[in-house]
Amino acid sequence: MILAAAACAEGNGPPPPELELAWDARAWNTLPESGGLRDQRAGELGRMTAALNAYDAMKAFHASTDKVQWAQDKPGQWEIFQYVMTLRAEAKDG
Repeated sequence: MILAAAACAEGNGPPPPELELAWDARAWNTLPESGGLRDQRAGELGRMTAALNAYDAMKAFHASTDKVQWAQDKPGQWEIFQYVMTLRAEAKDG
């Protein structure tokens, strides 16, 4: 799901369902299920957050013109970018 969100950010695939839910939640300022945080399906908010963070970090990295400065200015997104790249390397190596 994280790799799919990252690929989507780069224009290499559709968004995973968790990313679509996160976009909807952000756009409508609401949760997927009625009620509060505890009324959501187990793990769903965590998956939505992970997908959105991966998407946002990859978009920001590719939009930056000075990658070193971006990494210094956005250490949290840089860490997520590095995590995505590690996941990609592990998936490639099998």
